[in-house]
Amino acid sequence: MAAESGFDEDKLRKIRAQTLITFGKDFLRSGRYRNALRAFGDAIELDPGDVRALLGRSLALTRLGRYDEALQAADVIFEQEADSPHGYNAQAVCYHATGLEAEAEEAFRKSILFGPDVAGNYYNFACYWASLGNAGQCREFLKRAIELEPRLNVLAATDVDFSRFRMEEWFLDVIAFK
Repeated sequence: MAAESGFDEDKLRKIRAQTLITFGKDFLRSGRYRNALRAFGDAIELDPGDVRALLGRSLALTRLGRYDEALQAADVIFEQEADSPHGYNAQAVCYHATGLEAEAEEAFRKSILFGPDVAGNYYNFACYWASLGNAGQCREFLKRAIELEPRLNVLAATDVDFSRFRMEEWFLDVIAFK
């Protein structure tokens, strides 16, 4: 039936998965972690190899405090893509959430080494540095994230992770709001 109507079932399934990933990202940003987990899980059912859905699942699990499952989800990313910047990013966020700072920093550095053009890796590393109160490192990584993905300035402007720096001149310069 799908072929008769001109639709490719595989393409349609991937489009549905992308839509669910978009919903999942929105749920993550708004703190609706259970909804995010479900959206990413449904996306994975439609497209099991999509590393962005797998990353989103790991991040949602981390936010829900389900750290072992989050690290297992990161392992699945590595099964799909060896040395995946998304896998290292997922590990880093989970390690940081559990207080394993040395492991988190190492994983963040690997996420950037293997994904030098992935804005989310720099953004999450900036959040990491912000949580540790390191303005210099935070500025460096946030600036690079916004260079790669300019719309991240809007997210950064309201992200609780940057609240301690929100009114500082350097922060306003980086996000270009004055």
